[in-house]
Amino acid sequence: MSFWSNKRVLITGGAGFLGSFVVEKLQQRGCKDLFVPRRKDYDLVEMEAVKRLYHDSQPAMVIHLASRVGGIGANQANPGKFFYDL
Repeated sequence: MSFWSNKRVLITGGAGFLGSFVVEKLQQRGCKDLFVPRRKDYDLVEMEAVKRLYHDSQPAMVIHLASRVGGIGANQANPGKFFYDL
């Protein structure tokens, strides 16, 4: 039995570039109870959505990888937008 086998893990951003690798590695290490929310269901900028996410997922652990990104060009054109718009 691994450390991860009996843990419910919430991974925000788990469907993204980095998050998908983290999800894969956790599964390889025996984590069977992963909760990966989608932005369309839980907008983490809204406090009520965050509260609902915790209520719905009941996590033992949270790995927070969610972010808004737009690529190099968008980041250069809008240097503060992606920093403040988590």
